[in-house]
Amino acid sequence: MGIRTLLIACSVLAGVGLAQRVVTVQSGPLVRTEGSHVTIWCNVTGYKEGVEQDFEWSMYLTSVPDREIRIVSTAQSNYAYAVYAQRVNSKEIYVERLSQDSALLHITKVQTRDQGLFECYTPNTDGQYLGSYSARTNLTGKTARNDVRTHTHTH
Repeated sequence: MGIRTLLIACSVLAGVGLAQRVVTVQSGPLVRTEGSHVTIWCNVTGYKEGVEQDFEWSMYLTSVPDREIRIVSTAQSNYAYAVYAQRVNSKEIYVERLSQDSALLHITKVQTRDQGLFECYTPNTDGQYLGSYSARTNLTGKTARNDVRTHTHTH
């Protein structure tokens, strides 16, 4: 099943009979090897139709779960905290908009420090607060040397 089909299915299921905002992200844990490319999708339903939604991505380290580290936003060019700003400016990390209500976060070269909870937040465009405005998924990593398996052949 393609990602667009999955996003449409999720938005249809999440939107049935609900008149409130629902943000969904790719379920985790997402396990990636250091240096690999990861994408994490985010979708929002239940908002006032016809308004393009913005997406703000942050992460939380498992060692400091209450401290938000801002990464990238579709609305603000200077959103990233210093630890991510250079990677965002060089397009190593960026957001790809799929439609007015869904987007992909791209991290082109996962680093060890990227492990943690990634949160997609969609700012309110409705004038009232009803529903959920963010969702989180866990990104965990492994070093490349953990992927190497040693095989011993005997004759």
